[in-house]
Amino acid sequence: MTPRLWRAIVASLVVALIAVGVSFVPSKSVPRVAVRVTGTQSLVCPSQDPAVLSTTVRALDTGTVTGRAIGTTTSATIPVAGVIGTAEPQVVAGTQAVGGLSWATAATGDLKGLWLAACSPASIEQALVGLVADATHTVSLLITNPDPTQATVDVAFYGAKGLIDTQGSRGLTVLGNSTRQLALAPLVNGEGPVTAVVTASEGRASTYARVTGADGNDYVSASAPPATTATIAGAPGGAGPRNLVVTNTSDRRTTVSVDVLSDTSSFTAAGADAVSVEAQSTVTIPLDVAIGGQVGGLRVTATQPIVAALWSTSAEGDLAVSPARPAFQGHSVVPLIPGSVLVASNPGTTAASLTVTLRDGSTVVDSQTVTVSPGTTLQLPQTTGTAMELTTDSADLRLSTLVTSLNGVKGIGVAAWGPGGPGEAEVSPTLDPNLA
Repeated sequence: MTPRLWRAIVASLVVALIAVGVSFVPSKSVPRVAVRVTGTQSLVCPSQDPAVLSTTVRALDTGTVTGRAIGTTTSATIPVAGVIGTAEPQVVAGTQAVGGLSWATAATGDLKGLWLAACSPASIEQALVGLVADATHTVSLLITNPDPTQATVDVAFYGAKGLIDTQGSRGLTVLGNSTRQLALAPLVNGEGPVTAVVTASEGRASTYARVTGADGNDYVSASAPPATTATIAGAPGGAGPRNLVVTNTSDRRTTVSVDVLSDTSSFTAAGADAVSVEAQSTVTIPLDVAIGGQVGGLRVTATQPIVAALWSTSAEGDLAVSPARPAFQGHSVVPLIPGSVLVASNPGTTAASLTVTLRDGSTVVDSQTVTVSPGTTLQLPQTTGTAMELTTDSADLRLSTLVTSLNGVKGIGVAAWGPGGPGEAEVSPTLDPNLA
């Protein structure tokens, strides 16, 4: 046996003995300690150039909310009363319970009326339903990328006759921490109501549609993702047209039925029990008579995935768009506007419980738990406080804030909420003793 081979055998025996010895060493006992986890979330809030229309941006949470204007990098604390928005959208950040909205009013001029919009997180796909670009309406998509890296998006338009062939709406680059504006007029001018679906192939974006025209102005928020059911909470009451716009995003024809969720029951809207919608097409369903000037909700059922929004015009000529939203289910803190109404619609088959806690700063003003019967809509007037803390375990409930007067200006504005954050979760991580 050579010396080299002998040394190799001895080394192998030593390693084996060490391994056997270590196996008999008792493992450490590592205690399991529960950890509270809340997570974080950022939202994009639309804003107007203050030289044109002063915008108030409000965002609230269980703790501090920070915010910044797109194009800047320094964040500051958002006060309870909110901040005056810049010409660029605002990004606000907090826990997963953070909620925010933007609003503006004008007593006179081309932008007369009021608008209201809930802030929304960035995502890879959003549908803006029912946009009209013609001789009396101007529409621009505001595609915001809140992240530091570049995003690339495609915009597809669904009109009355199907998918619209457009030039200049594919492969759009949105630089990090910036907003890209896309005017609809050169692309789909005079097509009637169309739905724009913004899909990110790289990165993500938060998109709003800014609509101005003879019927007032508003910021259109994204609808819930395509599904065979869609629910709209906050169909405004009062006089004026109420038009439901539905887009079939699938490649097969679908049949749509519409139920009105009133304060006591639900019923099928006359003439809207079996509306045919061709593949990749958009239809408008008048619902003035069915809604009858009452605040309510809408449940839209289809045989293929659809997106939907209700376009409403007030007696003063102001415009408001109420998008279908996902179920609120969860927990959020949202700004309260005195004189507004929280509208809760339950399209499900079982009763839904909702807890509403009103706060004035850190002080609890009132707290109540209400039940929304299946197939109905409940109105909760909000008269005092600065914030609403909303909590529900229901997988059906939809929530919106409805405003008919703001800063002395009459009109209609709808901020659709949800989904809520999951709230705090308690986890007990297990540490592998062999890694300790």
